[in-house]
Amino acid sequence: MKILNLHVFILVSFIWLFSNENQAQSLNWLDEYNVIWNSQSKNSGESMPCGGGDIGMNVWVEQGDILLYIDRSGNIDENDQLRKSGRLRIKMDPSPFSQDGKDLEFEQELDLKTGAVLIHGKSKVNNAKIRIWSEVHKPMIHVELESSQKSKVSAIFESWRNEKQLIPISDVGNGGGGGRDYNRWGCYGYVSYKGDVYAYPDHISFKNNNTVLFYHQNSEDLIFDKEVQLQRLDSVTNQLRHTTKNRIFGGVMFGENLVKGTVVNGAYSNTPYKGWELKSIKPSNQHHIQIALHTEQNEDIEEWKTNLEAIAKEASSIEDKRLKAAQWWANFWNRSYVIINQGKGVDDIGWQVGRNYQLMRYMLGCNAYGEFPTHFNGGMFIFDHYYVDGKENMNPSFYNADYRKWMAWTGMNQRLVHWPFLKSGDFEEMRPQFDFYRLNNTNARLRNKVSFGIDGSSFAEQCGSQGLPNGYHYGWEPPYGNRNPKAEVGMQGHHKNYFHTQLEFAYMMHEWYRFTNKDISEYISFMKDAVVFHFEYHKMLQKRRTGKEWGKDGKLVLKDMQATETYKMGENPALEVTALKKNLKALIQLPEKWVANEEKATFKDWLKRVPDLEFRNRNGHKVIAPLKVGDFRMGNREIPQLYPVFPYGDYAIGQPNIEIGINTWKYGLDKATAKYILEMYGKDEVYPQKEEWWGWGQQAIFLARLGLTNEAKTYVSKKLSNAKGDPWGNPKEARFPAFWGPGYGCLPSMEWGASGMIAIQEMLLQTISNQGKDLRILPAWPQEWNVQFKLHAPNNTTVECALLNKKIQTLTVMPEYREKDIIINLNEN
Repeated sequence: MKILNLHVFILVSFIWLFSNENQAQSLNWLDEYNVIWNSQSKNSGESMPCGGGDIGMNVWVEQGDILLYIDRSGNIDENDQLRKSGRLRIKMDPSPFSQDGKDLEFEQELDLKTGAVLIHGKSKVNNAKIRIWSEVHKPMIHVELESSQKSKVSAIFESWRNEKQLIPISDVGNGGGGGRDYNRWGCYGYVSYKGDVYAYPDHISFKNNNTVLFYHQNSEDLIFDKEVQLQRLDSVTNQLRHTTKNRIFGGVMFGENLVKGTVVNGAYSNTPYKGWELKSIKPSNQHHIQIALHTEQNEDIEEWKTNLEAIAKEASSIEDKRLKAAQWWANFWNRSYVIINQGKGVDDIGWQVGRNYQLMRYMLGCNAYGEFPTHFNGGMFIFDHYYVDGKENMNPSFYNADYRKWMAWTGMNQRLVHWPFLKSGDFEEMRPQFDFYRLNNTNARLRNKVSFGIDGSSFAEQCGSQGLPNGYHYGWEPPYGNRNPKAEVGMQGHHKNYFHTQLEFAYMMHEWYRFTNKDISEYISFMKDAVVFHFEYHKMLQKRRTGKEWGKDGKLVLKDMQATETYKMGENPALEVTALKKNLKALIQLPEKWVANEEKATFKDWLKRVPDLEFRNRNGHKVIAPLKVGDFRMGNREIPQLYPVFPYGDYAIGQPNIEIGINTWKYGLDKATAKYILEMYGKDEVYPQKEEWWGWGQQAIFLARLGLTNEAKTYVSKKLSNAKGDPWGNPKEARFPAFWGPGYGCLPSMEWGASGMIAIQEMLLQTISNQGKDLRILPAWPQEWNVQFKLHAPNNTTVECALLNKKIQTLTVMPEYREKDIIINLNEN
């Protein structure tokens, strides 16, 4: 390893050799990353993402029709299910596209510079260009069509939610993994619920003879009300935040030269639908179709309609709107970038990794201002699950374009979606997830008061949109449904006593503050409560066991715990031990305006009472143990013993005892004992924690932090290469190269791509050692990969660097006073 500090070597403000101009400003570097298709798509599984602000669209052309799935953050129904707004189908007459896909000319391009999808079609009778995009600061979608021949258009808003339908409970399994109980996974809280569950219809109609009005108004049959009763929270019902009550989401479709057409019926992906058509009054060379969206909680539907109308009546010109959206995307791309092996093209794995990093960041950027965070499983870009699992004859009431597995806000998965935003500088994109905890913190506090009589807030691993444990993981059936809340010790099964991720998100908020120095006063309550719960809860349990709150050594007793879903029923899990220490130290360091001195005194006392991290000996090497004692037969395949490496950074480059972290990777993982896993790999000895890198696998991140460059390169190359699906199934390459998955759920797997982004960032820049002051450049970067990057670091710092032919060509740090903190690592391991 070659290590140089600033006093030995630094090159500042050179021109990047790949270009004669500043690429970051010109954005020309993005052109080769645009995804371009030269043929129509077979189905929605071959769609292309598009969006902005809080809108996501899947765009494709199929059998001569332009199709869009439309989604928006906040489309949450009475069953706590995320739902699409609907589907738009556009036909042109004469058509520039062939019905059999044999076009004279066809091109569909994702233009990253402007966030738009551009489509060009040429047939014997017409030649057309289409631009599809959304505004960023307003929920408006635009479809602009321009053709060589005067054409008529038919814009059909399609919905598959047209009647009340039963969502039956499966008679297979108990709703766990392995493909069981698919029926209610889209409304996951209802899994194993024995009562009837219904999907309720939307309201769709023509308005004023030239507009289609569509909306979903949540019924009074609300899962949240049932969960409140189940969890014995009736006494505080009126104090609880209720996100689904009186929620209305929907919009209007309209456009100049369009008038009411017919109502059509059809089926797509085995799912019946109805379509409301707007058609051209007269042929024209230009058409502009608009969709305005609106969501709010309002008892008065007429008031909701009035508010929607105000959004649709924006006075500014289309040119101004287009320019404003393009400027937002320009600022987005200039904020940070990672360019790998520029010009080498799609056959080069490094180039693929660099391109797919941008595509993943783009998809995350489409929900910059969402009411809710990007869901780890599909985000706003899920499509018909038939093209993922291929299951025919499934009931369309649940198995449609709204369907996704694991529809819960699962902390372990959600966290991976949000860590990349720190170094990409997309700080505002973290707010929807932070606000999830901020806004629901009252619910979590009340749950603690009623159930346990203690302070603090507890967010279970799988929450509903209101922050309470979802019904399934709390347990609908006896003994769970009849449990005494005073005796409750946590969730059932594989989430028992699993409240770690609230600590990780609290720590993420501390890191957000460290990076931005922004006001975090609105998050302080949660940041404290997340820690307070763990002490008050475990003191309570220990007092039940022994009559005393603390252990014999005066420390907190973390007993009957698990380490992620992998290890069960042990003590002192590595996650909680490390997370508690990190959060307490961070709280103590905050200004007194946020944490009073008397609070700090308590936190200092508690810091001394956190139990020590546990270790074990493997092949003569000291390694981190996931638990002190417990069941070391693996359930899932996470690696909790390496959480002290990431996200908490106790073992990383520049940190003392990094060898313990390295040895934990090399020797401290466990063999599979489950017969089905051994049979799956056809081996007698399998280390799934190393093998299973897809989905939420974090191997590449750990390896980057530990400076194991070659292995980090190997794993991140698997992670961010063009999407082929995980090896468990029958992987085939996805048409859109960043639609990874299904992993452990749906396509696209947002946690899959985001975890790859984190790894790339950690390979390029680490800000951990020397109490977080060091700026370690290229700490785990393979020198054979050329790279240019701009990333963010703590204290409003940016680092720009270019490595070409194994030599640093440029290195710029702003503000300049941070130059003293640079350490250049050219790691050859």
